[in-house]
Amino acid sequence: MTAASKPATKTLEYRFPDFIGIGAQKAGTTWLDNNLRRHPQLWLPPIKELQYFNDVHVPSNRKWTVEHRRRRGKQVLARYLETTPRENWNYPFIARVADIVEGAVSDDWYGRIFTLADPEQLCGEITPDYCTLPEKGIRHVLRLSPNVKIILSLRDPIARSWSHIRMLAKARAEVGLPQMEQFARRADIVKRADYAAMISNWKKLVPDARILVILMDDIATQPVVVLDKVCVFLGILADRLRLEKSGRPIHVGEKEEIPSSIYAILRDKLKPTYDTLGAMYPEIGRTWSALHF
Repeated sequence: MTAASKPATKTLEYRFPDFIGIGAQKAGTTWLDNNLRRHPQLWLPPIKELQYFNDVHVPSNRKWTVEHRRRRGKQVLARYLETTPRENWNYPFIARVADIVEGAVSDDWYGRIFTLADPEQLCGEITPDYCTLPEKGIRHVLRLSPNVKIILSLRDPIARSWSHIRMLAKARAEVGLPQMEQFARRADIVKRADYAAMISNWKKLVPDARILVILMDDIATQPVVVLDKVCVFLGILADRLRLEKSGRPIHVGEKEEIPSSIYAILRDKLKPTYDTLGAMYPEIGRTWSALHF
Protein backbone atom coordinates (compact mmCIF):
# COMPACT_ATOMS: atom_id res chain seq x y z
CA MET A 1 0.00 0.00 0.00
CA THR A 2 1.43 3.40 -0.98
CA ALA A 3 1.63 6.36 1.35
CA ALA A 4 -1.08 8.04 -0.68
CA SER A 5 -3.47 5.06 -0.36
CA LYS A 6 -3.15 4.60 3.42
CA PRO A 7 -6.33 5.13 5.40
CA ALA A 8 -6.41 8.65 6.77
CA THR A 9 -5.71 8.93 10.50
CA LYS A 10 -4.75 12.59 10.66
CA THR A 11 -6.46 14.88 13.16
CA LEU A 12 -4.50 18.11 12.56
CA GLU A 13 -6.31 20.83 10.69
CA TYR A 14 -3.09 22.60 9.69
CA ARG A 15 0.58 21.75 9.73
CA PHE A 16 3.60 23.62 8.38
CA PRO A 17 7.05 22.48 7.16
CA ASP A 18 9.85 21.29 9.41
CA PHE A 19 12.32 21.88 6.56
CA ILE A 20 12.36 23.72 3.23
CA GLY A 21 14.75 23.38 0.30
CA ILE A 22 15.04 26.93 -1.06
CA GLY A 23 17.15 26.23 -4.16
CA ALA A 24 19.21 27.22 -5.93
CA GLN A 25 17.50 26.62 -9.25
CA LYS A 26 19.34 24.19 -11.57
CA ALA A 27 21.55 23.04 -8.68
CA GLY A 28 20.34 19.53 -7.86
CA THR A 29 17.03 20.25 -6.13
CA THR A 30 15.14 17.63 -8.15
CA TRP A 31 17.74 15.03 -7.17
CA LEU A 32 17.35 16.04 -3.53
CA ASP A 33 13.56 15.98 -3.72
CA ASN A 34 13.52 12.50 -5.29
CA ASN A 35 15.83 11.06 -2.65
CA LEU A 36 14.17 12.62 0.38
CA ARG A 37 10.80 11.29 -0.77
CA ARG A 38 12.11 7.74 -0.39
CA HIS A 39 13.00 8.21 3.27
CA PRO A 40 10.32 6.75 5.59
CA GLN A 41 10.90 9.42 8.22
CA LEU A 42 10.18 12.25 5.79
CA TRP A 43 7.13 13.49 3.90
CA LEU A 44 7.04 15.89 0.95
CA PRO A 45 3.96 17.22 -0.91
CA PRO A 46 2.43 15.39 -3.89
CA ILE A 47 4.16 17.83 -6.25
CA LYS A 48 7.63 19.35 -6.12
CA GLU A 49 7.62 23.14 -5.81
CA LEU A 50 4.44 24.40 -4.20
CA GLN A 51 5.52 27.94 -5.15
CA TYR A 52 3.61 29.45 -2.24
CA PHE A 53 5.78 32.13 -0.65
CA ASN A 54 7.07 33.49 -3.96
CA ASP A 55 3.47 33.54 -5.26
CA VAL A 56 2.60 35.81 -2.32
CA HIS A 57 5.72 37.96 -2.15
CA VAL A 58 7.03 38.07 -5.74
CA PRO A 59 3.98 39.21 -7.75
CA SER A 60 5.68 38.74 -11.13
CA ASN A 61 5.90 35.00 -10.41
CA ARG A 62 2.11 34.69 -10.47
CA LYS A 63 2.24 34.70 -14.26
CA TRP A 64 3.32 31.05 -14.08
CA THR A 65 2.96 29.68 -10.52
CA VAL A 66 -0.77 28.93 -10.85
CA GLU A 67 -0.25 27.04 -14.09
CA HIS A 68 2.71 25.18 -12.58
CA ARG A 69 0.61 23.86 -9.69
CA ARG A 70 -2.35 23.09 -11.94
CA ARG A 71 -0.30 21.15 -14.48
CA ARG A 72 1.72 19.11 -11.99
CA GLY A 73 -1.24 18.51 -9.70
CA LYS A 74 -3.37 17.20 -12.55
CA GLN A 75 -0.59 14.82 -13.54
CA VAL A 76 -0.31 13.45 -9.99
CA LEU A 77 -4.06 13.09 -9.57
CA ALA A 78 -4.58 11.38 -12.92
CA ARG A 79 -1.77 8.92 -12.23
CA TYR A 80 -3.11 8.17 -8.75
CA LEU A 81 -6.68 7.52 -9.92
CA GLU A 82 -5.47 5.34 -12.78
CA THR A 83 -3.12 3.17 -10.70
CA THR A 84 -4.93 2.92 -7.36
CA PRO A 85 -7.90 0.57 -6.98
CA ARG A 86 -11.03 2.53 -6.14
CA GLU A 87 -11.49 0.68 -2.85
CA ASN A 88 -8.05 1.96 -1.73
CA TRP A 89 -8.59 5.59 -2.64
CA ASN A 90 -7.40 8.00 0.02
CA TYR A 91 -9.95 10.78 -0.18
CA PRO A 92 -8.03 13.30 1.96
CA PHE A 93 -5.09 12.84 -0.44
CA ILE A 94 -7.36 13.34 -3.45
CA ALA A 95 -8.86 16.43 -1.83
CA ARG A 96 -5.47 17.97 -1.09
CA VAL A 97 -4.19 17.39 -4.63
CA ALA A 98 -7.41 18.88 -6.02
CA ASP A 99 -6.82 21.85 -3.72
CA ILE A 100 -3.29 22.23 -5.08
CA VAL A 101 -4.77 22.28 -8.59
CA GLU A 102 -7.65 24.70 -8.06
CA GLY A 103 -7.52 26.11 -4.52
CA ALA A 104 -6.91 29.78 -3.73
CA VAL A 105 -3.50 30.02 -2.10
CA SER A 106 -3.38 31.16 1.51
CA ASP A 107 -1.76 30.13 4.77
CA ASP A 108 -4.70 27.80 5.39
CA TRP A 109 -4.29 26.28 1.90
CA TYR A 110 -0.58 25.74 2.53
CA GLY A 111 -1.11 24.31 6.01
CA ARG A 112 -3.73 21.80 4.89
CA ILE A 113 -1.33 20.19 2.43
CA PHE A 114 1.14 19.10 5.12
CA THR A 115 -1.54 17.41 7.23
CA LEU A 116 -1.14 14.45 4.86
CA ALA A 117 2.15 13.61 6.60
CA ASP A 118 2.05 11.01 9.35
CA PRO A 119 2.40 12.63 12.79
CA GLU A 120 5.77 10.95 13.39
CA GLN A 121 7.22 12.10 10.05
CA LEU A 122 9.08 15.32 9.43
CA CYS A 123 7.47 17.25 6.59
CA GLY A 124 8.93 19.73 4.19
CA GLU A 125 9.02 20.97 0.62
CA ILE A 126 11.51 22.09 -2.01
CA THR A 127 10.89 25.21 -4.08
CA PRO A 128 14.03 26.76 -5.64
CA ASP A 129 12.36 30.13 -6.15
CA TYR A 130 12.32 30.71 -2.39
CA CYS A 131 16.05 31.45 -2.47
CA THR A 132 15.37 34.98 -3.74
CA LEU A 133 12.48 35.80 -1.39
CA PRO A 134 12.51 39.34 -0.01
CA GLU A 135 12.82 39.78 3.75
CA LYS A 136 9.03 40.01 4.10
CA GLY A 137 8.74 36.58 2.46
CA ILE A 138 11.35 35.04 4.75
CA ARG A 139 9.53 36.46 7.78
CA HIS A 140 6.34 34.89 6.43
CA VAL A 141 8.06 31.49 6.28
CA LEU A 142 9.19 31.89 9.89
CA ARG A 143 5.80 33.04 11.09
CA LEU A 144 4.33 29.72 9.93
CA SER A 145 7.38 27.57 10.77
CA PRO A 146 9.42 29.31 13.51
CA ASN A 147 11.93 26.44 13.81
CA VAL A 148 12.16 25.51 10.14
CA LYS A 149 15.45 24.14 8.77
CA ILE A 150 16.70 25.49 5.44
CA ILE A 151 18.61 23.55 2.77
CA LEU A 152 20.38 25.44 -0.04
CA SER A 153 22.15 23.63 -2.88
CA LEU A 154 24.74 25.60 -4.85
CA ARG A 155 26.32 25.13 -8.28
CA ASP A 156 29.12 26.93 -10.12
CA PRO A 157 27.39 30.23 -11.01
CA ILE A 158 28.25 30.23 -14.72
CA ALA A 159 27.28 26.57 -15.14
CA ARG A 160 24.02 27.24 -13.27
CA SER A 161 23.26 30.29 -15.39
CA TRP A 162 23.98 28.49 -18.67
CA SER A 163 21.65 25.68 -17.63
CA HIS A 164 19.00 28.28 -16.79
CA ILE A 165 19.44 30.00 -20.16
CA ARG A 166 19.04 26.69 -21.98
CA MET A 167 15.87 26.02 -19.99
CA LEU A 168 14.45 29.41 -21.01
CA ALA A 169 15.37 28.80 -24.65
CA LYS A 170 13.83 25.35 -24.64
CA ALA A 171 10.54 26.79 -23.44
CA ARG A 172 10.37 29.10 -26.46
CA ALA A 173 10.22 28.23 -30.13
CA GLU A 174 12.97 29.23 -32.55
CA VAL A 175 15.29 30.94 -30.07
CA GLY A 176 18.62 31.85 -31.62
CA LEU A 177 21.92 33.09 -30.24
CA PRO A 178 20.90 36.79 -30.04
CA GLN A 179 17.89 35.91 -27.87
CA MET A 180 20.01 33.68 -25.64
CA GLU A 181 22.50 36.52 -25.24
CA GLN A 182 19.59 38.67 -24.04
CA PHE A 183 18.70 35.96 -21.52
CA ALA A 184 22.30 36.04 -20.25
CA ARG A 185 21.98 39.76 -19.56
CA ARG A 186 18.74 39.47 -17.61
CA ALA A 187 18.85 40.72 -14.04
CA ASP A 188 17.20 37.58 -12.69
CA ILE A 189 19.98 35.41 -14.12
CA VAL A 190 22.51 37.34 -12.06
CA LYS A 191 20.22 37.44 -9.02
CA ARG A 192 19.74 33.67 -9.01
CA ALA A 193 23.51 33.14 -9.00
CA ASP A 194 24.18 35.66 -6.24
CA TYR A 195 24.58 33.01 -3.56
CA ALA A 196 26.28 35.29 -1.06
CA ALA A 197 23.26 37.62 -1.07
CA MET A 198 20.84 34.68 -0.74
CA ILE A 199 22.72 33.23 2.20
CA SER A 200 23.10 36.62 3.89
CA ASN A 201 19.40 37.39 3.51
CA TRP A 202 18.33 34.11 5.08
CA LYS A 203 21.00 34.24 7.80
CA LYS A 204 19.69 37.60 8.96
CA LEU A 205 16.63 35.79 10.28
CA VAL A 206 17.56 32.10 10.51
CA PRO A 207 20.41 30.91 12.80
CA ASP A 208 23.42 29.29 11.11
CA ALA A 209 22.64 25.99 12.82
CA ARG A 210 19.37 25.78 10.91
CA ILE A 211 20.86 26.41 7.45
CA LEU A 212 22.64 23.68 5.48
CA VAL A 213 24.56 24.47 2.28
CA ILE A 214 25.33 21.58 -0.06
CA LEU A 215 27.15 21.63 -3.39
CA MET A 216 26.25 20.28 -6.81
CA ASP A 217 29.90 19.20 -7.14
CA ASP A 218 29.46 16.84 -4.18
CA ILE A 219 26.10 15.58 -5.41
CA ALA A 220 27.84 14.53 -8.63
CA THR A 221 30.82 12.84 -6.98
CA GLN A 222 29.63 11.59 -3.57
CA PRO A 223 25.84 11.59 -3.44
CA VAL A 224 25.50 9.27 -0.45
CA VAL A 225 27.78 11.50 1.61
CA VAL A 226 25.57 14.47 0.75
CA LEU A 227 22.43 12.58 1.76
CA ASP A 228 24.07 11.50 5.02
CA LYS A 229 24.83 15.15 5.72
CA VAL A 230 21.24 16.14 5.00
CA CYS A 231 19.91 13.41 7.28
CA VAL A 232 22.18 14.43 10.15
CA PHE A 233 21.05 18.01 9.65
CA LEU A 234 17.39 16.99 9.80
CA GLY A 235 17.99 14.69 12.78
CA ILE A 236 16.93 11.45 11.11
CA LEU A 237 18.60 8.11 10.43
CA ALA A 238 20.96 8.28 7.47
CA ASP A 239 21.48 4.60 6.69
CA ARG A 240 18.05 4.19 5.10
CA LEU A 241 19.08 6.50 2.29
CA ARG A 242 22.08 4.38 1.25
CA LEU A 243 20.37 3.16 -1.88
CA GLU A 244 21.75 2.72 -5.35
CA LYS A 245 19.27 5.20 -6.77
CA SER A 246 20.82 8.03 -4.80
CA GLY A 247 23.68 8.14 -7.32
CA ARG A 248 21.43 8.46 -10.32
CA PRO A 249 21.37 11.94 -11.86
CA ILE A 250 17.96 13.60 -12.22
CA HIS A 251 16.96 15.79 -15.16
CA VAL A 252 20.37 15.84 -16.77
CA GLY A 253 20.09 17.24 -20.27
CA GLU A 254 22.43 16.74 -23.18
CA LYS A 255 25.72 18.55 -22.70
CA GLU A 256 25.97 21.62 -24.86
CA GLU A 257 29.03 23.83 -25.04
CA ILE A 258 28.38 27.39 -24.01
CA PRO A 259 28.79 29.83 -26.93
CA SER A 260 31.76 32.16 -26.50
CA SER A 261 29.60 35.30 -26.62
CA ILE A 262 27.33 34.05 -23.84
CA TYR A 263 30.31 32.87 -21.82
CA ALA A 264 31.86 36.34 -22.08
CA ILE A 265 28.62 37.98 -20.90
CA LEU A 266 28.31 35.64 -17.93
CA ARG A 267 31.96 36.03 -16.94
CA ASP A 268 31.51 39.80 -16.91
CA LYS A 269 28.14 39.79 -15.13
CA LEU A 270 29.03 37.15 -12.55
CA LYS A 271 32.59 38.11 -11.61
CA PRO A 272 31.36 39.99 -8.50
CA THR A 273 29.37 36.90 -7.53
CA TYR A 274 32.53 34.78 -7.50
CA ASP A 275 34.33 37.40 -5.46
CA THR A 276 31.66 37.72 -2.76
CA LEU A 277 31.12 33.98 -2.57
CA GLY A 278 34.87 33.45 -2.26
CA ALA A 279 34.92 35.75 0.74
CA MET A 280 32.16 33.72 2.38
CA TYR A 281 33.31 30.22 1.33
CA PRO A 282 36.98 30.46 0.31
CA GLU A 283 37.49 26.82 -0.71
CA ILE A 284 34.60 26.44 -3.13
CA GLY A 285 34.99 30.06 -4.19
CA ARG A 286 38.57 29.43 -5.28
CA THR A 287 37.63 26.19 -7.01
CA TRP A 288 34.86 27.77 -9.06
CA SER A 289 36.81 30.95 -9.82
CA ALA A 290 39.72 28.89 -11.13
CA LEU A 291 37.41 27.41 -13.77
CA HIS A 292 36.77 30.79 -15.37
CA PHE A 293 39.22 33.49 -14.24
